[in-house]
Amino acid sequence: MFPSKLFAVMAVLTVGWLRMPATDAFGISSFGKANTEPPRPATTTASPARSCSHQSECAGISGSSCVRTPYDSATRCLCGDNSPPVNGQCEAQTKSLYHVCATSDECGDELICGVPNITSTAPAHLYVHSPQEKICLCDTDSGFKEKDHACSDADILRTSLFAIIIFSCLRKLFQ
Repeated sequence: MFPSKLFAVMAVLTVGWLRMPATDAFGISSFGKANTEPPRPATTTASPARSCSHQSECAGISGSSCVRTPYDSATRCLCGDNSPPVNGQCEAQTKSLYHVCATSDECGDELICGVPNITSTAPAHLYVHSPQEKICLCDTDSGFKEKDHACSDADILRTSLFAIIIFSCLRKLFQ
């Protein structure tokens, strides 16, 4: 009786093993090595943007400008969000500091579209633009100043803190 039960169990295991698809066979490859690594997601790296020395060199890439970014000292044809173009196209809706613009609506927050003051002391990365070309600049009329290739609102914050302190003192005096 015992051999017949053993035979029945072996038969069930054999049939079950034969019906299992080959891809689910305990993770063993055809070379006998177990697949213990998790699947890796496909990685895509953006191709580096084209180097440029004048804005006219970026004319073939829609929505790009010849700009320098804070993390790279070279000037490149970059999209408005400082990312490299993909297949010669830019998807960015607004433009960052130093990007070519026609109106201030194209520029991001804290920026206005204007003609840069290119003098002998101007940073080298501004010389890629012609003197009459409009670019996105920090909105100095609203208190924003350029610092480290970004617009800083330290003056606005300082003024706001000063106003809060004054109003707090006045409130305590009138209570």
